[in-house]
Amino acid sequence: MKWLILVALTHGNPFTIDHKLFDTEDACVLWVTNYNNVEEIAIEVIAEVGFNNPVTGVYCITDQERKKRETIQKL
Repeated sequence: MKWLILVALTHGNPFTIDHKLFDTEDACVLWVTNYNNVEEIAIEVIAEVGFNNPVTGVYCITDQERKKRETIQKL
């Protein structure tokens, strides 16, 4: 099972960083909580939604969870 990063926003739908995959939840959490990776996460957020949409959370989810969220958002 692959894990990826979900970024929740104040306005609009959350998005995933699909090109950064992890083999375990622990590896994902370790990468997300490492201060050295803040700049990379910030660049991803700015590229996806710009500067004026604050992040409310950064989570590690499975690809199956992502697909379920995407289906719900389309309803």
